[in-house]
Amino acid sequence: LVISSYRRYHDVTMRASSAPRRMTRQKFSFATGLLFILLSSLGRIWASAFVAPSSTTTTTTTAAASHGRSSPLTLRMAGGALPPLDPTKLEIVLFGIGDLRVADHTGLTRAMSSGAQVLPLFLMDADTLSNIPGGASHVLDTEMMVASSLSSLATRLKDDVALDLHVYSSGAEDRMGLRDALQDVLGMVKKEQPSIDGITINVCDLRDADNGMGYGPYAYLQDGLDDASVTVQVRSWDCSLRSEPWSDLNALPTQYPTYENQYQIQSRAASHPEAMPERMATGMRHMTIPSLTQIPDSRAILDIICRSLDLDPECAETKKLLENERNTGLYGTHWGGMDGASLSETEVLAGLQAFESCSEDDDAFLNSKWWQARRLVRNGSSLEHAAINWMGRGDSDDAFASIKSTNLLKGEMMVRYLAAPLLFGTVSPRTVWHMASMTEGILDFIPLFKRRSVLRDVVEAREWHRCFAAKNIQSAEQGNHGPPAIGETRASYWRWHGFLCRYEEAIIAEGKGADVGTDAKKEGIVFVHGFGASGSQWSKAIKSLSKGLPLELIGNDKYEVVAPDLLGFGESEKPQLSFTQYLWESYVSSFVKEISVRKKKWDKFVIGGNSIGGYTAMSVAADDTVPLSDEIAGVNAVSASGAPGTNRCNGLVLMNSAGRILSKEEVDKTTGLDALVTVGAETAGDDLPKCRPPPRDVARIGGTGLLAYLRPRIQSICKNLYPTNPDAVDEILTGNILRDSLDPGAINVMISGSKLPPPRTANELLGADFGSARSHSKEDSSIIPAAEGMWEGRTLVAQGFLDPLNDAKTRARLLGELRKGITVQPINAGHCPHDELDEDVARAIGQWLLETTKKENEMGNDIRGIESSSIIIS
Repeated sequence: LVISSYRRYHDVTMRASSAPRRMTRQKFSFATGLLFILLSSLGRIWASAFVAPSSTTTTTTTAAASHGRSSPLTLRMAGGALPPLDPTKLEIVLFGIGDLRVADHTGLTRAMSSGAQVLPLFLMDADTLSNIPGGASHVLDTEMMVASSLSSLATRLKDDVALDLHVYSSGAEDRMGLRDALQDVLGMVKKEQPSIDGITINVCDLRDADNGMGYGPYAYLQDGLDDASVTVQVRSWDCSLRSEPWSDLNALPTQYPTYENQYQIQSRAASHPEAMPERMATGMRHMTIPSLTQIPDSRAILDIICRSLDLDPECAETKKLLENERNTGLYGTHWGGMDGASLSETEVLAGLQAFESCSEDDDAFLNSKWWQARRLVRNGSSLEHAAINWMGRGDSDDAFASIKSTNLLKGEMMVRYLAAPLLFGTVSPRTVWHMASMTEGILDFIPLFKRRSVLRDVVEAREWHRCFAAKNIQSAEQGNHGPPAIGETRASYWRWHGFLCRYEEAIIAEGKGADVGTDAKKEGIVFVHGFGASGSQWSKAIKSLSKGLPLELIGNDKYEVVAPDLLGFGESEKPQLSFTQYLWESYVSSFVKEISVRKKKWDKFVIGGNSIGGYTAMSVAADDTVPLSDEIAGVNAVSASGAPGTNRCNGLVLMNSAGRILSKEEVDKTTGLDALVTVGAETAGDDLPKCRPPPRDVARIGGTGLLAYLRPRIQSICKNLYPTNPDAVDEILTGNILRDSLDPGAINVMISGSKLPPPRTANELLGADFGSARSHSKEDSSIIPAAEGMWEGRTLVAQGFLDPLNDAKTRARLLGELRKGITVQPINAGHCPHDELDEDVARAIGQWLLETTKKENEMGNDIRGIESSSIIIS
């Protein structure tokens, strides 16, 4: 024990730094290490002698796996003879987004072990393709990922198990759903082999939240499939890390630490990846439909995806839009510059192996041959890309220097890379878990210093959020009876860059012509919460708004409200990412495109937010005005994501918004280039000061300590922020904040706060008469104002004047002085007026919408002609 522990200690210390050490330091390190080793060894001997081992019914788990460790994974093949072939039976392996792989595929393993003929199948149907997460706002990136995944799957099936992948797509003008497409294939099967009388369809169950999104085949087959001519059975399978949490979701805890203890997450290994049967003889069990064995090329896949989204791929304007949206996702993901080839199953497994061969050391991984072979393209219009590049450069003056890990979170580039493979299923969570081969550290008995595997943390957190979402969905289904009432909020889910996220939604008004009137419109409001809060904090304001929206404003229209949980907050995932303002702005912009415009089909929307959410809303409103880039005209439009806006934003509401506001005096004092260049332009142009945050470990310790300090004081802190109505701080609010702060990865937001890039000012975002790109262009004709988005439309500042966090009155005055069209309306509340005095805020929003709509109609939408006003609410 002493020798093995010392070797482990020696490996850790030698990997920590390759710099030569002085002899005295070596002796001290050895003596200190030996002391820890002896104490640790005595503890282990005592534990093995006096602590009874837990009983288990598992007989196939290796000794290493039972202690939470396993060696790097290889594709396992199950031995034994296959059963005799039954030519009257057919096993269809229905692949879909979420399981595009050969390794650890239960459906494929069952089919190949059944004794029936096997038909691997992928359907290019309108149902699933139109619902691929991110597909509506990243069409070309999605096409690239689908093409890469299918090509990889076809190759692996042929090489590993001698099977041909079959791909079915409907005609050029058809938008065929999945069930109809599958019925067409069953007809082909009967025509090819009339003797078949029994068909089993093996399909992956992505579980409640993802099935509700509709991008996986099982979402459309949960009720089975009828066919009069043949017996058809739908057999589902899943790829959870452990079966116990799913067996009784009612017993699932609501807090992660309890879940972790209840299911022994830290001490029990995840289920081992499914073993693959031995390679079958070519053609022996393989049914072939020749017309379906040709894998569509990229152009054909793009045409099918565009048709599913009601887009014309031949339209010049559509082509320009799709090109502008390419590579506008998070930097280092497959939506944000990572090459498509790296999404293949073979490359993902090789990448994981490279990461583990470096013992999850970031710098070693980023210098590995595998990573160096990747083609990572930065989008010059994306401020999120620029921010990560700024962090990755650190002290370097070279804007094109390679990314270094020093200022990023541990394993961050691997987390970004893995987002798409886990969503598309070119690798399974169980495979990722078992490829981690972490050795133990000598300080593992101290929770704060316990070594954790990035790979395991990624899939464990993912599994927790899937389980918790399923629990909430099933609980809501049991409690909901009929459609929601006006103003009643219900939770729904979506995925952004593969991360599971939640949002609240409600209908707040339905005009007489909302369903049948030809002149009826569908409009909505997007509410963005502040730091530490969630979309649930808007429920009271939404209810009050549904009661107070003026009938004259509603007319024939239908009004809805959505309130997303930002990534890193609420019940959304909290991945190992560097959270910046640009990440959250990109998140909400994508949410508007994917949910508000694509799914809910809003014609126009108003966006509002509180605190950091107010700043985010301001930024999203500005970015929504960004036009398509025109290379001929030399315009390079800059936004948080780099993507153009929808141009559907119709109003902005700020409630005690965060962000810097420059007064006219401050702007006048600024001289030289700084007076003509905005923060957005400086960020995009790599002209920011060097990034020098505190060391990563120091930031983590500080963030952990801060969270530990804040958690028991949530109620008192909130009451201090609600000075007029402290009773509004109820158990639901404080309970949600506490629960969310205990989620895995919650600390990542705290750490990220120490290295945020300089934010764009309110002057820039609101197109102020001073300190904005619009005002700069008046002074220098070479500055093109269209290069940056600016919200110049109607704006309401519903300000809680009793905010204890800042001088709310001065901030409200500064906002009102930026330009015309900004209405300042004081609220006798603290930092969160929408929750403290929800009726007052709802009334203010309703009156403002009605008055500004009337004025817009009179003035032909010239919002700058509307004078700023101030209405005092007692």
